[in-house]
Amino acid sequence: MIIYLFAPILFLCWGSFLNVVAYRLTHEISFFAPRSQCPHCRHLLAWHDLMPVLSWLWLRGRCRYCTQPISWLYPFIELLTVIIMTLSMFTLDSAYWPAYALFFSALIVSIRTDLETMLISRYATLALVPVGIMLSFLGFLPITAYTSLLGAFFGYYLMWSIRAVFKCMTGKVGIGQGDLDLMALIGAFTGALGCWVTLSIGSIVGALLGSLYLTLTKQSTTRPLPFGPFLALSACAYVFAQHFFAHVFLSV
Repeated sequence: MIIYLFAPILFLCWGSFLNVVAYRLTHEISFFAPRSQCPHCRHLLAWHDLMPVLSWLWLRGRCRYCTQPISWLYPFIELLTVIIMTLSMFTLDSAYWPAYALFFSALIVSIRTDLETMLISRYATLALVPVGIMLSFLGFLPITAYTSLLGAFFGYYLMWSIRAVFKCMTGKVGIGQGDLDLMALIGAFTGALGCWVTLSIGSIVGALLGSLYLTLTKQSTTRPLPFGPFLALSACAYVFAQHFFAHVFLSV
């Protein structure tokens, strides 16, 4: 009971750490660099400036020292981490928590980097594919090592094929390399079926929300939008309801 009471606080802190990981990966800042600082004035931040969500709200989304705006991605990622990690505690077998916590953390980092820079770091995707296969082999995931290995290849080359066909038809690159790497990660932790469900849901939701966003903001329909967040969140949805999706997709 105590664990469940304090878990949201721990998850908020973990989300704050994932924000740091994502920011330093995209800006090529060493993890051995000094503690967090304002991205605008470079002033080192005090501990009370780093309280997850609360500091951002208290400062109204601005730096205490230079008053420049601080990205909304910070509280968003922190709250998203709480939601995803809390759901995993209540819906997944505790034997799989460590493996899925690593998987979800990589997905959350990828969401942050793709939303901020339209890039997904391979340190959060391809680097973890062998880890997913090993965790499957050791029984820390509900799939076999063969299923994990097959899923990684299937996810990557499924996206590669779609990108190749799109480029052949339009002469444009419609899918970034990061999305291919992300699907390889998803396949390593969920298998080929997880990739298929993830791509199906992500494509539908991404098309609907992307069209709505471009319409409301009156931007060109040719403007590129990040696809990684839709894939990552769809992968989370598959993990939480994999038995349901397996029944639906395999019975069709």
